[in-house]
Amino acid sequence: MKKIFPGNFVANLKSHDGGQGVVAVPGRVYYHKIGYALVDSTGNTEFDVIIPSPDMRGDDKVRADDTGLVVPAGAVVYSVGLRVSDTRKNKDGGSATSGLSGTSGDTIALKDADNSAADTISTTVVSTPTIAVDADGTILPSSAKNGVVTGAILAGAETLKVFVRNSQGNGAGSTLSSTAVGGTPIICEVSYFIDDDVADAEDTRVPYTTET
Repeated sequence: MKKIFPGNFVANLKSHDGGQGVVAVPGRVYYHKIGYALVDSTGNTEFDVIIPSPDMRGDDKVRADDTGLVVPAGAVVYSVGLRVSDTRKNKDGGSATSGLSGTSGDTIALKDADNSAADTISTTVVSTPTIAVDADGTILPSSAKNGVVTGAILAGAETLKVFVRNSQGNGAGSTLSSTAVGGTPIICEVSYFIDDDVADAEDTRVPYTTET
């Protein structure tokens, strides 16, 4: 997808089809990818992240949704976030609820694997925040985010998912499910930058050679 420049940055960057980069700082292309993992009544211990298609009409969706939140090799991840949605139809009535049901002490995190070291993406790149299952086995609508000033370069491409992790944080937890009609979306976001391509002849003015 064609990169844009700050003067054209008027809305959220597109996440679909590889994402849309903005040259916010010369020499770097920044990406902000947003998607959701849907937890249904069946439940699981890991959930793919869906990047919705920009095509809104269900009967004329030229571009399919993307399945998988991919961060490319060479990316420097500097921010990761999760949000558990409030699934009430009427947000003004009753108490906030997500409909999520799991095992007390388990956590959810946006990661490359459920057992990767500590709370990190690719061990050393950035710590990813976690949201814990409460003592009553539910998760209230909430959010968690972590950012770093200095990131590390991702050695290889990774596909991030929402994983349920055990209380020790070293492996898979128990099944997480939802009682909400249609399921509970967990909003996922990751921000990173990659080095921009070296400038070419189109980026400067090279004099034409005049033949004699």
